[in-house]
Amino acid sequence: MLDAITITVFGGAGGHGLVSYHREKFVPHGGPDGGDGGRGGRVYLRAVDDVYTLEQYRAKRRFKAGDGGNGGPNLRTGAHGEDLVLDVPAGTVLVEEETGDLLADLAHPSDQVLAAHGGRGGWGNKRFATSTNKTPSFSQKGHGGEEVVLRLELRLLADVGLLGLPNAGKSTLLAAVSRAKPKIAAYPFTTLEPMLGVVNVGYDRFTLADLPGLVEGASEGYGLGFEFLKHVRRCRVLLHLVDGSAPDPLTSFELIEGEVRAYDPGLADIPRVVAVTKADLDERSAADAARELARHTNAPVHTVSALAGEGTDALAAELMALVREERAKADARPPEGVPVLRPASQERFTVHVEEPGRFRVEGWRVVTFVEMMDTEMEGSRDEVIRRLERWGVAKALRREGVAPGDTVLFGASELVWEE
Repeated sequence: MLDAITITVFGGAGGHGLVSYHREKFVPHGGPDGGDGGRGGRVYLRAVDDVYTLEQYRAKRRFKAGDGGNGGPNLRTGAHGEDLVLDVPAGTVLVEEETGDLLADLAHPSDQVLAAHGGRGGWGNKRFATSTNKTPSFSQKGHGGEEVVLRLELRLLADVGLLGLPNAGKSTLLAAVSRAKPKIAAYPFTTLEPMLGVVNVGYDRFTLADLPGLVEGASEGYGLGFEFLKHVRRCRVLLHLVDGSAPDPLTSFELIEGEVRAYDPGLADIPRVVAVTKADLDERSAADAARELARHTNAPVHTVSALAGEGTDALAAELMALVREERAKADARPPEGVPVLRPASQERFTVHVEEPGRFRVEGWRVVTFVEMMDTEMEGSRDEVIRRLERWGVAKALRREGVAPGDTVLFGASELVWEE
């Protein structure tokens, strides 16, 4: 089962603005009427409660929202690009791959986060008309959408996770109480990655994860080690299965619990239910094991036979009650603050000297504007220079020593400086 993956999302590109002039009989000087391009579509991630894994992102890992439409004559604005909404399981955490910063924790169904902005639509020539330039012959290109590489991780893997030594009957129980079809065999380590099933109890349901078997020394990395214990951390309730036919069920129980505590003492706070399995093989031994475990732990203890279907209904009902309690506690917690990983101010800019005769200007507003201008169009370059003067960029460049003929970089655009 896939519970962590990296995907790349792209906002749609903005549409291009249009250079157009009003043409109408008996209106000889209609003026510019080029419309603006539409903005690019945005990419959202939304938590839902009917998706349990990230399997749908295994084959396709690049997603792009729709592009904005180009502007039209008569001041017609292009259509906005279609937004893209990607569904993920509730409990998914979004991490920006490059920085490792937390973007969002989609803990509850219907939680939604904007992952990638669409590009700005370019201005049509009407936008640039002034009292001194009444018929501008240039417009803007649409800006490209934002590209974000995200790591998706399932913080909540399942409502209930199955603990137990290899061959304790975890896969058999999962198959008996749900429609999951895990691999079942008479040898240990048949489960090498989590298998998820949905257990229906009346009109409610919970998810049950068959986790890979644990071995002694797992907290130090032996066997599946850390990978297994990472999954244990992401369950609301733990169901610890103990083989009723084992020579020493109490030692089996303590071996697993000791490894869990050694890995993370906080895991001891997760509610437990203990089930003695394979009761059909030796009912007396299973009953003795259940009594011994009940004296040793405060957790509820059940005796079950998954193959015979005995005791599974009562066990499922007990688990459902605990899951409801844990869900209520989670809903009552105040939501965690999510950092907004955007520039503090779109107005700010900085000027850096990369090398003699080569300067770089950074700042979302300035860089975006220059990138969107096609300086090959008549009058476009003059408009760029006017904006740089008005915003104080030209003054900052002169302060850093820019001279005619020097190269000034604005994102992906280059400008040869002229006075």
